[in-house]
Amino acid sequence: MSIIRIDKAIIAAIIFIAACSSARMGIPALAEKPPLDMSLMEEFLSGRADSGKADEAADKIQTEIQKNPTNEANYAALAFIYDYAGSYDKALEALKSEIRYTPEKSEWDIVYGNLAREYLNLDKVDEVKKPALKSLKFNPKNINSHMNLLRCYILKGRYKEAALELKILSGLDKEMDFYYEIYVSCFDKIKNKNDIIELFRESVKVNPGNHLPHRALGTAIRDLSHDDMENNLSAIMGAFHKALELNQNYIPTYISIANTYLYLGFKTNKKAYFEDSLVWLNKAHKLDPRNLKVAYSMGNIFLAMDEYDKGIEKLEYAFQNGANDKDTIKLLAAAYNNQAYSYYETGKNIEKGLIMIDKAILLDPNNGLILSTKAELLYKKKRFKEAYKYIQEAMALAPDEPGMREEFQNIEKAAKGLKQ
Repeated sequence: MSIIRIDKAIIAAIIFIAACSSARMGIPALAEKPPLDMSLMEEFLSGRADSGKADEAADKIQTEIQKNPTNEANYAALAFIYDYAGSYDKALEALKSEIRYTPEKSEWDIVYGNLAREYLNLDKVDEVKKPALKSLKFNPKNINSHMNLLRCYILKGRYKEAALELKILSGLDKEMDFYYEIYVSCFDKIKNKNDIIELFRESVKVNPGNHLPHRALGTAIRDLSHDDMENNLSAIMGAFHKALELNQNYIPTYISIANTYLYLGFKTNKKAYFEDSLVWLNKAHKLDPRNLKVAYSMGNIFLAMDEYDKGIEKLEYAFQNGANDKDTIKLLAAAYNNQAYSYYETGKNIEKGLIMIDKAILLDPNNGLILSTKAELLYKKKRFKEAYKYIQEAMALAPDEPGMREEFQNIEKAAKGLKQ
């Protein structure tokens, strides 16, 4: 069974890859503050710890606090553990104790930045600004505190101030696309989606010479256009072309343009839009032939155009060179599946189809559609018992998929016919 024909919406959604950083709470110089046992913190600091271990770790730190109640490092560690586990109210209380015992001004930019973060985590937006500004008073280059202040302004609908913070952040780290990161996060926080467009229109006004806000504005207009995407194409492309005018070498802008045409292709079923998408990806490919995101996007386009060989070639390149995230894995599995299913439909090269579908199963073993394709290929080879085994698994995983029950009944009848 073909995944693309049934589930194009999912493939389109896969394109939208968030660039959000998984920043954690800032940590003062804990190792310089005995008697904290730093071995307790190593797993948490590296991000490898299971959050279920947090209570055990917190209990140990509480024991240290009873021994030495004025050591601010213990409170810092406790706040970090609670934050790691999502217990933000407890993290906030630990931070307040840390502030009480932290020598004045020594590490206040970190401590007050963390305090602003926890107020955000607890949706206490009115409490964020004061500690964020206090943190920045001691260290104007503290990126985390600027981010906290930025998110505060966004949540309060103060988009001019938010745009100014975005400009500051871009100056502090020229390699990071804060505009796109904030754009992605806005979907969960801003109820009126038109406000997102307003935010980036303000950002373009505040920082007109930077290509990043223009790209974010084009992306926002595109994704929030819904059924009016074709009507808004001029505004969308105007923002993207301005971004390219300011920076012709920024690959993500080319991918954003390509994705725009890909979305339109899915919405309108016009192949010409897929071809337009490929044109822009070819331009990006010329700039950076080894770019894995470009290879992934090209694989996606070829898959949408039913050019499975080319799609597999691009996706395998991305996967084999390190793009082994779950989206790449699922898309490559879909490409293998669809190629295999095309062999089933023609009745030719069934053995090649079985080889291809086994590759798909290796990548995505619990996908009912993929397992059903293997069942159909085996059915074509008259290997009915094996086919029945796979269609049973497929039916259990995806019972509501269109056509699944009919396939199950046909294969079950053939398999039972062998026993009679």
